[in-house]
Amino acid sequence: LAGGSRIAVLYGVGQILRGSNKMYPLFSSAVLGSDSFSDTLRQVREDESLKGVIIRVNSPGGDAIASDQIWREMNLLDEVKPVVISMSDTAASGGYYLAMTGSPILAYPGTYTGSIGVVFGRLNLRELYNKIGVKKEILKRGYFADIDTDYRPMTPEEREKLRANIEVFYRSFVTKVAEARNRSWEEIHEIAQGRIWMGSQAMRNGLVDEIGGFDRAIEMIKRS
Repeated sequence: LAGGSRIAVLYGVGQILRGSNKMYPLFSSAVLGSDSFSDTLRQVREDESLKGVIIRVNSPGGDAIASDQIWREMNLLDEVKPVVISMSDTAASGGYYLAMTGSPILAYPGTYTGSIGVVFGRLNLRELYNKIGVKKEILKRGYFADIDTDYRPMTPEEREKLRANIEVFYRSFVTKVAEARNRSWEEIHEIAQGRIWMGSQAMRNGLVDEIGGFDRAIEMIKRS
């Protein structure tokens, strides 16, 4: 930058999970650990020699709590330094969630963008355990303590409990997007509901600010 100022370039790549960054060479896949990335964001925020930050996002999402942890640190960074978010191939679900700081967002025309929604899955492996001769004994304290067990189907009460929790996460997600994009909750809900948009569609829907790549992000951070 002019005057010898420095900028930081951070890469938020991989499935978002709690804990540390990981790499799985066998599957050519990465994990964006919420603890690791949050620590990096904190270091950048506290480094007074850095005058701006480009955050390159390439993530299909992941754990809701991990995404929220990173989102909080992203917002704290945005309060003290100019930030430009450059989306690569994918910025969906949690990958889009963590970018909801109000910072300028760039995407390529074909970037998978949005997927503003919540999904939950649970295995029922009881028949498999029976086939291989494995038995489980569940000890619990609390009515819903074993709601995640893979040893039986969910009860109607558990389904209702999970549905309510998913609805809370979804409403929070839509609220964060609405606030960051200066839109109403109803407007974002209309284009959310788990839909994935291409970058050019996302721009028309107000989910990104410009179509552009890394070079354009550098131009924008220089002017900030």
